[in-house]
This record gives sequence, structure tokens and C-alpha cells, in this order.
Amino acid sequence: MQTVLDLAPPKGFRKAIPVTVKLQVVLRQNAICTKCGERLGKIEDTEFDHVPALQLRCWDAEAKDTTPPANDPAFIEAKHADCHASKTFGSHGELTRGDVTEIARTKRIAKDTDEFRRRMLAKVDPDVEVDASPRRPKKKWPSRPFPKRGKKNEKSHSRGPEGSPEPEG
Repeated sequence: MQTVLDLAPPKGFRKAIPVTVKLQVVLRQNAICTKCGERLGKIEDTEFDHVPALQLRCWDAEAKDTTPPANDPAFIEAKHADCHASKTFGSHGELTRGDVTEIARTKRIAKDTDEFRRRMLAKVDPDVEVDASPRRPKKKWPSRPFPKRGKKNEKSHSRGPEGSPEPEG
């Protein structure tokens, strides 16, 4: 029997990483940052990064934990604070997307997929409810008025009869 896993953990789910797990991670890495390769400082100054990010993991409702488990030392890396921030938020210098960008992208794609699935099911099963309103309301294009011409000495800018440069009058 195959169980269907939710895409992300519920809001507010975040277990603290136990000290024993932190020590296992630091010992496994020989106290070296996985991003820059330099030695890590004190354990209080070291940040621990979940790989993949917790919000990018599937949620197992039976185990009430993510898949892989949130505090599994094999899926946690010790990093300097600035190295962890560059992975979390991305780096313009390296042109990398951060975890925050990937999480937002994943949620957006999941929402669009659910809407698409609901629309397809509504075609087959009339009992399925679908929003009748369009996704985005149509917007009116803004009008751009033509620039006003300044009045010089009350003369018309149009030409006279038969293309003569002087106006009639």
C-alpha cells in the first residue's frame, strides 16, 4: 500500500536540533564548513543547515515528521553564518537561487497544480466545485492622453486651401 505524502510540513513545524545531533554533524565534517572549506569556530557560532530545506521535504502524517527526518544528522550540514545565509537567501555574485526562492516557487507550482487538477476533475465529475471567477480580473488599459499643444498667437497650425502654407482668414 502506497501512502500519499503532503508536499510540505504544516505551518509551525520545526523541531530544534538536539546538541548530540549538532556534535555528530560537526565531527562528521571534521569541523570544516561545507560551503567555504574553512574551519568552524565555536558550536554556538556555527549554524546548521537542513539539506534539503525542511519546507522542500515531504510531510509524513503517520510519523509526524518530514521525509527524510528533520533531525537526521546525514541531512544536516554545519556552516558559518554568512555561508548559511548565502545558501538560504541566494547569492547575486554566484547567481544562485536560495532556499527561500525555491520554497516560494514550489508552493506556487503546487497551488497551480491543485487548481488545474480541480478544473480537470470538474469536467468529469460535476460534483466537484470549481471557482467560476477567473484567476485574475481583467484590467483596463490605462489611457494616455495626447500632449497638449501650447497656444502661441491664436494661429491655427493647419494649412489653408490647396496646401498653401497660410491659413484662410
